[in-house]
Amino acid sequence: MRLRLICALVVLACACHAAQQATIVVRPADEIGPVNRLIFGNNQLAYQDPREEYGNRGSGIWDPEAREPVAEYADLAREAGISINRWPGGCGVHYYDWKATVGPMEDRPEQQFGLPEFLRFCQATDSIPVLTLSDYWGTPEDAADLVEYCNAPNDGSNPNGDIDWAAVRAADGLPEPVGAVWFEYGNETWHGGHWRLARDRERVDFLTPAEYGRRYHQYRAAMRAVDPQVRLGAVFHPGINDEWNRPALLAIGPELDFGILHIYIPGFRGDTDPERYRGFMEACVACGPEIVHEYESMDALVEETIGRTDLPWAITEYNGSFVGQRESPPFRQSLGNALRNAEFLRVSMQPAQRVIMANFWQFANEYWGMVQGYVHRDEPLVKQANYYVYQLYAQHFGDTLVQADVDCGSWEFDGGLGIHARFGDPTERHVIAENVLPERVEWRLSESPAVKQQAEGGVVTAEFTGADTNYYHASVTVPAKPLTGYEVVGEIRTVGLQSGRGVGFQVGDARGWTITQSARNGGNLTGDNDWTPVTVTYVTLADTDAISIICRRLGADGGNDAISGVTQYRLVAIREFQPWNAGAVPDLTVNAAKRAGGGVTLMIVNTNLDEPVEASVSVAGGTPTTASAWSLVGPEAWSHNSGGETPVELVETAVARDGQGWRLALPKHSVTAVEIEP
Repeated sequence: MRLRLICALVVLACACHAAQQATIVVRPADEIGPVNRLIFGNNQLAYQDPREEYGNRGSGIWDPEAREPVAEYADLAREAGISINRWPGGCGVHYYDWKATVGPMEDRPEQQFGLPEFLRFCQATDSIPVLTLSDYWGTPEDAADLVEYCNAPNDGSNPNGDIDWAAVRAADGLPEPVGAVWFEYGNETWHGGHWRLARDRERVDFLTPAEYGRRYHQYRAAMRAVDPQVRLGAVFHPGINDEWNRPALLAIGPELDFGILHIYIPGFRGDTDPERYRGFMEACVACGPEIVHEYESMDALVEETIGRTDLPWAITEYNGSFVGQRESPPFRQSLGNALRNAEFLRVSMQPAQRVIMANFWQFANEYWGMVQGYVHRDEPLVKQANYYVYQLYAQHFGDTLVQADVDCGSWEFDGGLGIHARFGDPTERHVIAENVLPERVEWRLSESPAVKQQAEGGVVTAEFTGADTNYYHASVTVPAKPLTGYEVVGEIRTVGLQSGRGVGFQVGDARGWTITQSARNGGNLTGDNDWTPVTVTYVTLADTDAISIICRRLGADGGNDAISGVTQYRLVAIREFQPWNAGAVPDLTVNAAKRAGGGVTLMIVNTNLDEPVEASVSVAGGTPTTASAWSLVGPEAWSHNSGGETPVELVETAVARDGQGWRLALPKHSVTAVEIEP
């Protein structure tokens, strides 16, 4: 049951006083900072596989016959204000050989959309490139050659020796240096090279955090020797993940150019019942503070480990993580997920977050594309709900962020899909009980064909017999309270554990992952280790009555990451705590900016899924003359433009004069752009 609350917040949140009524006061004199247009970035795909759509057509944006960008897609990219494009895309980069994508076309018949073609698309769309280096292919010299290809003058200087890569670039149709600055070392490197991408290998490749940090320095030094202006980012795991983040930060040290995060919250895999659709959409519009919390948690870890308080962040992938819906609506393309991405843009462009760029995943076709349709097949190009958010920002938002004071209603969110519950006034985390671990721990074992197990005296012993396996067959169930945090501390000992991906614990709802999709993992031990502490923090759902603690090893039954050796698991403590709470969800969130000519612009998200909000808007210190508004709307928050119909659309919203300001009705579950002229 959701209650109307009374609260008072400023700028990025709201205060309550009456349902479906709101007042917004824009203060142009109170500047927050410039609008960073590199927040409006995207991803372009160029996978190295036999599929023509990717290697030759860049998922639809490239015409290999005409050898030029597809004009319709280039126009759409400019219309959406795409400012920085990332290449070659996601986990396909793990074994990506960029050198196979340049040079004469007859030498790369399955890679006709390669590096030079991507760079030409960037030129055609007035965007800049961010280039991802393979983490499981190549050497620092290969990375330095890439910098030479992009940035060296075609004058025979050949700064990295061997092949004159600037001459290769010129022969590829790019005679002048492109001035690439932004490079990232790897993509989500902590999860290895993916066995599906390494079928021709005996096993999956993994880098330890220490090895990753050592190689980062080698790559950075080699690349900056060719061009000292380039900046190299390092990848980190979002959320609390000390197994990768802490040792990687310590290995790299304060010389890190920028950090990279991929933020995919909220998330759900598979189909769900219609009665849960609403909760999914609530998670989308409630996630703004959760994203800020991600930034703040990582900033605290960076300060603790390497002493920096100024590290810039690049969010080179982000979206709602809705995957595998076959019978349910494709939530990733829903209006509600578009509002989620509007919230991401709002919080990420605040200077306090130090986000230097952000790249939506991703632009054209494939599973996630914000535009769908292949021109060469005579398919119509369909703008998905996510596209319109960027179109609104590109066409209607100003240049300098300013303060806006908002007074509006609010509602409560029960939590779920990776988003904390939101209710009442904001509160910080605090401990409730120091240790609630039962005196006697009774492990429950289920049969595993690839692991020999026994449980004795509170200790689970597991012997892995040499196959890749997804191990979850030893568990204990503990009573738990709803909307409560549990910090589970265990210890693990390993003897001769040979594997790319190691062992740890999982804590989640006792009903199981397939029912709730609510769990957290921690630990990644391999080799020989005496008893080593592993901590996993988990927050229960609104209807949880028990949690399950599982001896865990993430793997793929039948994959090629073999694991052998002996592991022992035991529990030490369970600490109960009240989780951090961002407070009730405001009906409206507001992003305000002014233009050099004196105009004021707003981007307003109505998070209320049931009712429009009547908003009164005024500008402090001025009497504006005209105002216009446009809203992204749809019949339901889960409406989408996938399929034959396009119910999600932009409409012009009426604005009426109201004394010294303006009044407008903000449609339910919508995002509205407002322009107010001086």
